[in-house]
Amino acid sequence: MRPLTALAEDRCGVALIEFAFTFPILLLLFLGGYQLADAVACKRKVGLADRTIVDLASTPKMVTAAELETILESANAMLAPYPGANASVRISQVAVDARRRVSIVWSRGSNVARRTRVTTAEIPRQLRVANTYLVMGEVTYAYDPGVAYRSVGKLNFSDRFFMNPRNSNMVACNDCR
Repeated sequence: MRPLTALAEDRCGVALIEFAFTFPILLLLFLGGYQLADAVACKRKVGLADRTIVDLASTPKMVTAAELETILESANAMLAPYPGANASVRISQVAVDARRRVSIVWSRGSNVARRTRVTTAEIPRQLRVANTYLVMGEVTYAYDPGVAYRSVGKLNFSDRFFMNPRNSNMVACNDCR
């Protein structure tokens, strides 16, 4: 009876057993925190890439289709280290007429078709000023959280940004059709 009592009173392995129970939970919290931080970083890069392409496209008075392609490629470079194949990037110029109806003047896309039309619901009411032009950027990214979180599936991050042309009323593109 004495050996059983001694074994029941022995506390030498308690810390090891507690660690064995808590380690999987701590590991899950660590990996989840890392993955969450990585997803937030990717979402921020999507927004930054969108604002940058709109800024680059709205500065000159005239652009060519080749220059727009270069701007679209720069968005993929800004998304690094995330694969550019998961991104769809589009830049368009939107015209707002005297009745505040909107239409596409020109559009270019990378991994997505160029825009052929736009609805008034897609343009914020405050930006639909009569007889103006807007440069609109759209970036969508399918974020893959990795092997540990495959059950979540891909997360789609997207951003749409508008800016008025800076140095003229509109940004002309003669070879964009």
